[in-house]
Amino acid sequence: MKTEIRLALDREVPEDFIVSNTGGVGMVKSEKTSNPEYITIPRRMEENKAYLSTICDLFQGKPVWYRTDDTPTYRANKLLGTERVIEEENPLMGLRGMRRSLYFENTFRKELEMFLAVQEQNKNLGLLLPVVHDKSQVIKAQEILKEYNYKGSLGIMLEIPSAVLTVNEFIDLGVNYFMIGVNDLTSFTQGISRRDSSVKEFINYRHDAMTFLFNHLKKYHTDSIEIVIGGEVADNLEYYE
Repeated sequence: MKTEIRLALDREVPEDFIVSNTGGVGMVKSEKTSNPEYITIPRRMEENKAYLSTICDLFQGKPVWYRTDDTPTYRANKLLGTERVIEEENPLMGLRGMRRSLYFENTFRKELEMFLAVQEQNKNLGLLLPVVHDKSQVIKAQEILKEYNYKGSLGIMLEIPSAVLTVNEFIDLGVNYFMIGVNDLTSFTQGISRRDSSVKEFINYRHDAMTFLFNHLKKYHTDSIEIVIGGEVADNLEYYE
């Protein structure tokens, strides 16, 4: 895989030097904000729109990927305007990413309308779907996007082994950008939560199962199908090459 640094942004506005020396933005995390309001609250939506527009302006001519909301339930429960308080025993594997977006479709549509308003003026902006585990989720998202006449790029996060192992099905649907979420993929593959101090010491980003998954993905990496890596990368860069 070609090594090119792209940014993952949590609300930072990079300095000009960083903008000039990176290949774009691999992921803008929509849920990262100090605002205590849920994503559908108008003030929060305007904040997201303004920030995304700023990033697209900075990175003109370079790709910018907006990741739709991936707020875990335990955080969403505490935000003003959340649809419903939901109790979960295992938030890592619960209602998050595309599961939540399609469960609360009206919320997803409001987020898409914000994204599309920015994308209309910034054709370098693509849409990235998180926590996808089955092609049916992408098909449903594409049906919704078709209603809005979206013709831009569509990517998905590869964070779950089922998505990695069936990556060819997503390619057949027209997905051309894949971001390997190393942190969640390692957790799901090994059944270890990196957030829990009792077990996180056992997590191994170079486990043989991870090697198998990466080698599987390499077969699909072409000039037209982009596969990038995000997460716990810096200390393991040579492992991913």
